[in-house]
Amino acid sequence: MPIGIGIGHGADLRPGATRSLRFFGPEGVHAGALWLAATVPVLGTLLLLARLAS
Repeated sequence: MPIGIGIGHGADLRPGATRSLRFFGPEGVHAGALWLAATVPVLGTLLLLARLAS
């Protein structure tokens, strides 16, 4: 399930103008992707420290 990241839709349009939904990015980020992005550098650092300690 995506998590909202609060990007919004930009500036208000003039009255009567329509906004194309075709060019909007996603409204959120997958929670698993956030965990993976946070875990990989930590795991890499731990592996590097273990390698240097031995």
